[in-house]
Amino acid sequence: METKIMKKLFAVVATLAGLFAANQSFAADIEVRDAWAKASLGKVPNGAAFLTVENTGMADRIVGVKSDLADKTELHTHIMENNVMKMRPVEGGIDVPMHGEVLFKPGSYHVMLIGLHKPLVEGEKIDVTLTFEKAGDVPVTIDVMDTMSKGPHGDAGMDHGNMKMGDQEHKGH
Repeated sequence: METKIMKKLFAVVATLAGLFAANQSFAADIEVRDAWAKASLGKVPNGAAFLTVENTGMADRIVGVKSDLADKTELHTHIMENNVMKMRPVEGGIDVPMHGEVLFKPGSYHVMLIGLHKPLVEGEKIDVTLTFEKAGDVPVTIDVMDTMSKGPHGDAGMDHGNMKMGDQEHKGH
């Protein structure tokens, strides 16, 4: 009887260890680089962060983001609606292809910080955590750059400017 219990216990422990090891290997396949945000302008209550997610392993999906910098932290994108560019929360996550990358940049995917608890200050570093379907939580440190910055390489593309998110307007992030 004890042998059966021991075998079952061993099988459970081995399964859990395998799941933990698989999750760790997925996390090792994910690299986040060039993470940046613009410093806050005045009392603007929101901010946005941009980054590159590189995946050297199997396909995964970013299913969430969290931080304690703001009341809400969300994955966002831009859509064209009635000839107006608007921001919207991403529904269902963001696919990160096998051996590929996803760019979070102005005018595209970004991390939206809604209801900042304090302004984003140039030169500071801020932390968020991306949650992946397979890799789990991946911490990200973001460099806060000056308000006119176009990113760490100066090529961020479209200015984030005045965009609408749902029925709310968010300016200057």
